[in-house]
Amino acid sequence: MVEGMLALVATLAALVGAGLLVQSTLKERRAHLAVWSGALVLTALGLAGMALGSFGGFSAGAFRLMAVTGGLLAPLATAVGLIELTAKPVQVRFAARLVGISYGLVALVVLVLDPLSTSSTPESGLPNPGDVYGVLPGSLLTGATVLTVLALIAGVATTVVRTQNRDKSAYPLMLPAALATVAGMINVIAVGWLPGLLKIVGLAAAAGLIFFAASKTTAESAEDDAEDAEAEQEAEDEMAFDPPHRPHQQPPRNTQGMRRPEPPQPPMPPQQGGRHTGQRPMPPQPPAGPPTQAMPPMQSTGPVAPDDWYATPPPQPAQPPMGPYGQIVVYTLLDGREQAFDRQVNQLIGEAVRAEDGILIFTCHEVEGAPTQRISYQLFRDRASYNEHQGRPYVHRFHGESRTHVLATNVIDLKLTGGSLPVLR
Repeated sequence: MVEGMLALVATLAALVGAGLLVQSTLKERRAHLAVWSGALVLTALGLAGMALGSFGGFSAGAFRLMAVTGGLLAPLATAVGLIELTAKPVQVRFAARLVGISYGLVALVVLVLDPLSTSSTPESGLPNPGDVYGVLPGSLLTGATVLTVLALIAGVATTVVRTQNRDKSAYPLMLPAALATVAGMINVIAVGWLPGLLKIVGLAAAAGLIFFAASKTTAESAEDDAEDAEAEQEAEDEMAFDPPHRPHQQPPRNTQGMRRPEPPQPPMPPQQGGRHTGQRPMPPQPPAGPPTQAMPPMQSTGPVAPDDWYATPPPQPAQPPMGPYGQIVVYTLLDGREQAFDRQVNQLIGEAVRAEDGILIFTCHEVEGAPTQRISYQLFRDRASYNEHQGRPYVHRFHGESRTHVLATNVIDLKLTGGSLPVLR
């Protein structure tokens, strides 16, 4: 009775956890969450078979339910989910799916249709599948155990190698990978070899570890979403407060210069009636006395020395025309962010080519054999066109939004030194 109640509670808990993971899967669309949701459902079915056998005796149906779901399919699903989480090459993930599905289907058919050993079929208690099945089903269960253990070890080893290579995207996967590995090992050992109550406890513990591992990956995804939202907000703030960029213009040259002050003029001779007809005030009159001759006007003794500060600036030599200016940017992307980055860079290229006449070439390439590498090549008519391009709002927006997808960048500036360019635009 105690075993049955414990198995029933564990079944309900596993089903609740599976429902939560299904919700996360529908929201995030990540393959490992879908596979681990299936693993929790299979574990719950295995626990349900244990509960039915504990309450009413192990019939053939209850035993097959426990052995097929809890002992065969659930460990395989746990291992395939771990490969989906840790392996970067698509070929490896596809191979894991192919092997897991094909082997699981073949073993499922054999374990369901193969007759049980009637002499070893228990009436009560929790049996080990190896004691009840024949040679062929037992061999298939052993093969599933070997495949599960090898896949779990490969998943953990892949994560360790990626972290040693300083792959930043692998650091958050260390704990989920370790938890999933422990869960798969416990599942295999519990169903295959542990007796009685420990079999239920082990299978329930495996379900809890799977749920916790999946929850850690969803938490990391939520943090990434928060960082993306923060980066977008920063980009919008920069666009809101960034003044419109204007191409650099030299101030108009003053070809007329500043007005040169006139040299000092001698005082004008007095006119009739003692009145002065010039612009300057009349100098003081001498006291009355014998008549005197009028002072002759002052003569210039030579040219006036020029004043350099007031002089017209000399003409500037004409600047030689600047040649085409180019730039190559090598992007190293985070795993799983390739499609999002490609969408953003394609949008940037489309807007830039439509709006700017100074762009000669603007392309982005994917490197063969390196799916996380992107190489952007830009060629402008001159440096001024490049500076104008960098001040565009959509360029600021791209820099703000793409930083969450990029692990590292390498910028190479180019200057045309020879050859000729065709008319591209």
